[in-house]
Amino acid sequence: MLCAYGVDVLDPGVSLRRVWVLGNRLPPWARAGGEDWSAETHMLALLADHLANLTYIVLRAAGDTSARQPKPLPRPGPGAARPAEARPEPRPGWTGVAAQLAAMDGVRVVRSD
Repeated sequence: MLCAYGVDVLDPGVSLRRVWVLGNRLPPWARAGGEDWSAETHMLALLADHLANLTYIVLRAAGDTSARQPKPLPRPGPGAARPAEARPEPRPGWTGVAAQLAAMDGVRVVRSD
């Protein structure tokens, strides 16, 4: 609480209700380790990934051959995006769409002949 709000919970002038309210409203960065990111943090990571990709595209369009394709920022939790190396190469047309759907977690592919 001291780090997030500047409130010392050991101070006798701070009520238990105040500690409870502040504890329930702690920002994600101040919570115990291992908790998932907030929606804002995920959006910022996505924004950083897009900015890195745009920078790479502009450098390549300007003729810079030393520019390397950026890797996405690692995300916490089970819904984390797979790194670019693990993704299959996209195929054109409906075949590519079907392959992307089949590669999603929790999707079961059933063939009917």
